[in-house]
Amino acid sequence: MRNPVLKGILLVVSFLNTHFLPAQDSTSTQKQIWPELDVYYRINEKFRLYSLISGTRANSEYTDGTAGIYLDYFALPWLKGRNKTELSDSGRGYIWWFRAGYSYSDAPPGDKKKVVNTFETETNNSFRLPEDIILQTRNRLDWRWVNGEFQPIYRPRAKFIRNLKTEYLTFNAYLWGEYFFYLNDNTQNRFRLCFGTQIKVLRYLSFETYYLHQFQNKQYVEPLNAIGLQFNVYFKSKQYERLLASEQ
Repeated sequence: MRNPVLKGILLVVSFLNTHFLPAQDSTSTQKQIWPELDVYYRINEKFRLYSLISGTRANSEYTDGTAGIYLDYFALPWLKGRNKTELSDSGRGYIWWFRAGYSYSDAPPGDKKKVVNTFETETNNSFRLPEDIILQTRNRLDWRWVNGEFQPIYRPRAKFIRNLKTEYLTFNAYLWGEYFFYLNDNTQNRFRLCFGTQIKVLRYLSFETYYLHQFQNKQYVEPLNAIGLQFNVYFKSKQYERLLASEQ
């Protein structure tokens, strides 16, 4: 299974670099690559730890980075369903869960927004639609301090997911749109549209890649094209492993 999976990943990356990066050759549109590593640790039926490290690569150099840690709380067991395609994410199938956490971002000294401290709170809901499509809605509030100044953002998002499985691959395809409401300065509001795929590599590892476009908001917010390259690693406690085994 590993060879077809790795070949699939290489094909996706090659496709993105061949078809999207040259098409973004515009002086008015920012072009970036967003590498990211996400690590999940499922504690028990109700709680999961989540941490991330991400960066932004533009003009052949890294311009900023973010590190964060979060705690997820899942709704009662009777509100959830099982993941049919056996993707590693232990949060899939729940129709109501919450997240709270903290992230730190540090940009280069020349950037006006040098240091960003963010306390994040969000609620997530999932709905099953026809054709085995899942709709996930997220209401997220970022309590941000940028160089010591409080600048909160409200970020609602709607995401459509279709889980798929072949003889060699377990993966999904998704499309989402997210709006950023800058509560202190609405001239900075922006909308992003993204489509991508997540591919299961190993029992505890998946690879995710996506293409994102940020739309221009008059003269205040520039358009942006970004390619995301992300690895997701999943761990479970022995207690949760025993629970899953007993349910099977």
